[in-house]
Amino acid sequence: MPFEKELFVATQAVRKAALLTKRIQAQVIADRKSTITKTDSSPVTVGDYSAQAIIINAIKANFPEDEIVGEEESKGLNDEFVGQILREIEATEAPFKELFGEYDSVRAGMQFRSREYPLTSLADVRRVIDLGSSEGGRKTRFWCLDPIDGTKGFLRGEQYAVCLALVVGGVVQLGCIACPNLELANYGGKDSDPEAAHRLGYVFRAVRGHGAFFAPTAVDFSWHPLPVRSLSSTRDMVSLEGVEKGHSAHSAQDAVKEELGISRALHLDSQVKYCLLALGLGDVYLRLPISLSYREKIWDHAAGNALVAETGGQHTDSIEGVPLDFGNGRTLATKGVIASSGTKLVHQMIVDSSSKAINK
Repeated sequence: MPFEKELFVATQAVRKAALLTKRIQAQVIADRKSTITKTDSSPVTVGDYSAQAIIINAIKANFPEDEIVGEEESKGLNDEFVGQILREIEATEAPFKELFGEYDSVRAGMQFRSREYPLTSLADVRRVIDLGSSEGGRKTRFWCLDPIDGTKGFLRGEQYAVCLALVVGGVVQLGCIACPNLELANYGGKDSDPEAAHRLGYVFRAVRGHGAFFAPTAVDFSWHPLPVRSLSSTRDMVSLEGVEKGHSAHSAQDAVKEELGISRALHLDSQVKYCLLALGLGDVYLRLPISLSYREKIWDHAAGNALVAETGGQHTDSIEGVPLDFGNGRTLATKGVIASSGTKLVHQMIVDSSSKAINK
């Protein structure tokens, strides 16, 4: 299979980041010093930075020529905060080795650290975090990383995701999403291993042209194929939408659902929504823009794009039905996002309704 090593590295890296973030979630919620506010007024935690450092370090240790488009940067972080990041990274080593061991990484030729990209000092941490500054584009191979997608959900003790994708020539070739708090029974599904799901949720992954799979994060080599679906009607569809009203136009989404006869909706944070779509626990993902000047960040959708593609879905903007293009830099050139498990005709019906609601 193409990208075999890349898939292994991505899977183990997001697993390690999932273990770290799950371990410190309650601590971060309780400790205000572990959270800061960025210039765009959005929160960011020690977990975001620690997860970004762990994943970028794994990528650069194994694929040193690859670039990374990451959400976070170290600018403005004081030494005390960076020291906390370093301590969280170090505290994750022992439990990760206990959970997964080292033999599989060695067998696959994977390493989490290298002499060129260590994580042993404050300067190391800052340097590795800032390796996520690539502008992406169509002419380079790059990884797209959101270390904690859904930080507000993370801070509420609810859903969040660790998201990583490989983009080549502007096309997502591989996507990997860890959902540390996801238990399928809470969304109408059935957990194959309830104890493992409660412990660390699930990991979802896909390689373009080679299917999509999921497994409990805490259980290795137990991958289940995700179903391929193509719905011929919007009747009985379940919509998947964000919790935060500042992220999408909820009133316009309500209008779309009313017109199409969609009566059920699940509201949750992060790209966990793409995972539920891939599982068949939801049927249409709506993220209509609150402003036509806003441009979606590619790290909010890249990993999910691979899952949608490999489960037979459609993934477009919300006005014209144009497929998402990840080769235009750090943001999408189009407005809003819709993903669905409908046929192309059904998906276009959703887009037409969305466009009408937005124009109103």
